[in-house]
Amino acid sequence: MATTTIPKIKVHKRERTGSRYAARLREKGQLPAVVYGHGQEPLHVSLDAKEMDHLLHQHTHILEVEADGKTEPCLIKDVQWDHLGSTVVHVDLARVDLSESVTVEVDLVLVGEAPGLKETGAILEHPVAVIEIECLATQIPQNIKVDVSALNAGDVITVADLKLPEGVTTTLDEDTVLATVTIVQEAVEEVIAPAAGGEEPEVIGRKPEEGEGEGEAAAGGAKPAAGAKTAAGAKPAAAAPKGDKK
Repeated sequence: MATTTIPKIKVHKRERTGSRYAARLREKGQLPAVVYGHGQEPLHVSLDAKEMDHLLHQHTHILEVEADGKTEPCLIKDVQWDHLGSTVVHVDLARVDLSESVTVEVDLVLVGEAPGLKETGAILEHPVAVIEIECLATQIPQNIKVDVSALNAGDVITVADLKLPEGVTTTLDEDTVLATVTIVQEAVEEVIAPAAGGEEPEVIGRKPEEGEGEGEAAAGGAKPAAGAKTAAGAKPAAAAPKGDKK
């Protein structure tokens, strides 16, 4: 594995610390940071925020840090972001020996097109976004690629299937799932059977249509319409008896 060129960044020693002073630095385009490790005293510094942001987007892990004319290799150990996760607010830089092994996290990148995705309802799940690796400080890869070009529905790629670069190992368990294609079943809507006799179920609270239900309301003593004939043989209803006269 070829050794990559290590970028250099210039830092300035900070005479003061604290949240208010750090906020003023950020307003001026500077980023507060600390350099520590290897048995030396921590060094509180500031550096160019835009330059560091560019390096982070380039997946940089090792830097040559120049302070007061002295340069030493450092590992970007920790990056603190604001509450929105969009702006870097602080960086920890750990001194390292380029011949020593370091533990870092790098991105997992899926490559290829999974044939299983051609099936109806298929989705590609990627439960792990980063992977922790160990290697020499000078051999840290930008990312680890996961080839999914042979992944069919139901197949799984685990850490054991990874092809890591020479000299790189991972601390993750071999059975850790990195990618899989699953089929999502569509929800079946429940169909309600119609009421017996084909009648539509009554909707509670529905306002009756004009004329609907009037037959029942009129049955209690309503007179037949003018000209209407009574049923054959039917006698008209007897008049209600009047009260007895005294």
